[in-house]
Amino acid sequence: MSLILNWIDFLWLPILLLLVEKKQRLLVAGMFLSCALMMRMQVELIEWTGHTHGLIGLMDSPVQLRAIASYNIFYMLYAFFAIWSKAHGVIFLAASISLFFAAMVVSMGVMML
Repeated sequence: MSLILNWIDFLWLPILLLLVEKKQRLLVAGMFLSCALMMRMQVELIEWTGHTHGLIGLMDSPVQLRAIASYNIFYMLYAFFAIWSKAHGVIFLAASISLFFAAMVVSMGVMML
């Protein structure tokens, strides 16, 4: 089961690449892979401190499940943004970076609970 949970978020990559235009595919792949890497680093950081259920301990669920849930919400938001956005190039890149940092901060907050 843990093997499936470690890689379940990678189901989003082909979905995202199929939904967006050809001009956006490289940025979408980069955004997804950077979010996936950041999620794994955040989970490792919190688990390394010895708090497998968050630093504060308000929730009983493992940190990894909370990370997967929060990043999946941001993947959905990113998919909606990429589909309905008319932005390309630098503007799309800036929006992708902004959403990356928003996902990182929100997920860290959720994982700390």
